[in-house]
Amino acid sequence: MSVKKTFERMEKLHLLIQQKKTGSPVQLALRLGISRSSLYMLIDELSSFNIPIRYSRKYETFIYEREVELTIAFKVELFEDTKELMKINGGNHTFFVPSRILDGRNLPLYSYLAEYKESCHRL
Repeated sequence: MSVKKTFERMEKLHLLIQQKKTGSPVQLALRLGISRSSLYMLIDELSSFNIPIRYSRKYETFIYEREVELTIAFKVELFEDTKELMKINGGNHTFFVPSRILDGRNLPLYSYLAEYKESCHRL
């Protein structure tokens, strides 16, 4: 399942729970277009964020045990400039392997790592 689809299902699940209109687990899974086991995995995912969800047999719906506000944000950004990518990579660096390493010769990688580190300092 794609990340986007998972987020969309989480949002739909959240709205149905808020409205107390989920129905039974089987009905809810059908509404979301997933299996019952996938539904429970989705509920477990929400629960992992300390969101208390339970099923009420009395009302035949999933409910939150306290007031819950859920905001899901997803951002995709394309970087074409590798210098920008190196600046924001969270302290890790993406290492671009020179094509001469891939030509079948057995070249030591550490010399290229040293060149790479030196080029990073020049940025």
